Amino acid sequence: MRRVISAAVVAAGTLALCLLVPPWVRQLAILLAAAYACREAIRMAGAIQAPEDGPEAPRDGKVPPAGLAATVVLMLLVAGFGVSSGPSAVPLAAMSLFAVAALVLPATPRTLGWLGAAALAALWIGFPTAALLALTSGEDGGRTLLFLLATVMVGEAGAFFGGKLIGGPRLAPALSPGKTWAGFVAQLAFGGAAGAATVPLLSSGLGPGIGSALGVGISAAAALGDLFESFWKRASGRKDSGRIIPGHGGLLDRIDGVLFGALALLAASVFVPL
Repeated sequence: MRRVISAAVVAAGTLALCLLVPPWVRQLAILLAAAYACREAIRMAGAIQAPEDGPEAPRDGKVPPAGLAATVVLMLLVAGFGVSSGPSAVPLAAMSLFAVAALVLPATPRTLGWLGAAALAALWIGFPTAALLALTSGEDGGRTLLFLLATVMVGEAGAFFGGKLIGGPRLAPALSPGKTWAGFVAQLAFGGAAGAATVPLLSSGLGPGIGSALGVGISAAAALGDLFESFWKRASGRKDSGRIIPGHGGLLDRIDGVLFGALALLAASVFVPL
């Protein structure tokens, strides 16, 4: 029941975000969600054990508050650089954060590993956030976001039920033992069908064939995003990225596919007007 209630609340909020709010509110919500997702990622990285840790060292996910803040700021800088044009001071600011961190943090293997994870988290969340901001910047941005979310979520539902009903060989047993090749194929099929059904949301008048192709591409990218988050959780010894959504885990657990799917949709927009 808790999972159902949480899903209903999230769905209602998502629809409102896509269809009922002005673009600046939608983009602000995307930035806030990205900041929280980055927080989840770096807290997971804080739980990774370093060689100097003993086998009984706790995986508490604690990171210095200044380091956590710096990582989120770095992610937002990456997102801003992704949607800016022309010369920008963002790369200099981003590298300056690392230089300052090197001055104030202890020079240990754990610190070096943590800084590497912080940089990767900033890129992992930052570039897709830039894609989402670019895709949702106009008056029709909410409809584009709804197309993306519907395609990813229907595809993920197909992967779940296809994997459960068909089973078969595992897709990536070292990362996620529950995922199967049958589920992956089902994800592409369901995502393609969702893309064909929801392509009228896009303002460019694309046909169902193009919508289906977009859906397949987005679903394939979403599957990669899910596997990448599985790698991150497996390395940090975590089952979920957080607990913000009762019964469902963390925010990253819900949007890992959306992040990669947004990049795929933005790449497709170079060839297909949305």
